[in-house]
Amino acid sequence: MNDSPIFISLIPNLMGGEGHIIPYHKSITKATKTLGWHHEVIYSPEENLTLLPDNWYGCLKGNKLENDENFADKFKQVIIFSDSIRNYLKEKLVKNNSSQSYIIFIERFIHLQLFALWLALLFLPKDNLYIWVLYRHNFHQHKTRFFYKILNKLLKNLVNINNFSLFSDSELLANSMTKYFEEPLTVMPIPHTEFVEKIDNNKDNIICWWAGPPRSEKGWDIIKKLSQCQTIFANKFTLVASKSADLIMINNGVKVILLDDNLPRKDYGYWLAKTDIMLIPYNSIAYQERTSGVFTESVIAGNIPVTTVNTWMAEELLKFGLDQLILNWDNSEQVWEKINNIIKCKETKTKLKIMQKAYSQFHNLSNFANQFKISFMK
Repeated sequence: MNDSPIFISLIPNLMGGEGHIIPYHKSITKATKTLGWHHEVIYSPEENLTLLPDNWYGCLKGNKLENDENFADKFKQVIIFSDSIRNYLKEKLVKNNSSQSYIIFIERFIHLQLFALWLALLFLPKDNLYIWVLYRHNFHQHKTRFFYKILNKLLKNLVNINNFSLFSDSELLANSMTKYFEEPLTVMPIPHTEFVEKIDNNKDNIICWWAGPPRSEKGWDIIKKLSQCQTIFANKFTLVASKSADLIMINNGVKVILLDDNLPRKDYGYWLAKTDIMLIPYNSIAYQERTSGVFTESVIAGNIPVTTVNTWMAEELLKFGLDQLILNWDNSEQVWEKINNIIKCKETKTKLKIMQKAYSQFHNLSNFANQFKISFMK
């Protein structure tokens, strides 16, 4: 069998370019290149997206599946999405010779999109086909959890016994999913992390960044309260957030800087380098086992992340004795006081250096590529 598979990323919905999706799959291109594999990305086109690389093909029609529609409309969209996957793959799989392997990889989806993938593959040749599914969310706690369990079994039964793999980027989530799905999950590094050279700021101007487009599950209400809080530390802090967060400056409040919702990677790296405190007041239910790329990137960049109790981020901090970075966000004035104390604590910075080193050793492109290689060779 050919040792160099064709790796196909399947992206049902680019979400307007928001979040991890584009940088994650660009990282896959870099990782597969180091392995000598060929990478293609197939996605559903959207308006107003930045220019995508040459190996990205907008041939899918699946993002409407996530709209609130009636059953008949959803079923129609499942068929449309399934047909668009099949039309892309049949030229490859039907004409496939016995030596070429194909890996289908999907990492952001709902159950209907997984079902559409199963339908698309049902009547195509699958001798050298691999199906890899990466779970990011606590689907084992959703009311639709049984569908995911069934779909995993259906997809697994399509291919040879070792050609189906489940992944997660969270050890907590992988353990829970393994118990519910009764299938092992491989924990993957988060690859879109790059070393940035820190920018020395004015010591009297501490940059506190709430990165990414605003979402309620990421603590939007908390950030609004922080921006509108009158505090004796107001002159020491600058709160950076997205324009659509609609933050305002008030008298005796912190300075506010507003950025575009979806920053180009270069600008994102600039603010990572400039940031002192990364604000991660995420909801403890939504992020109980779910990872945060912002958190991982901020640790590797040398920022100080502050987060919420009973989240994946809090569990990660506790591993390194950094419980002082797990905040109660109820009182905004006390939060600013706490951050003021944190920024002056040498012990905290020493512990974060240890965490930064450990994260850099695991969450990197080389380790990411190696996990893919291990899964393919098993």
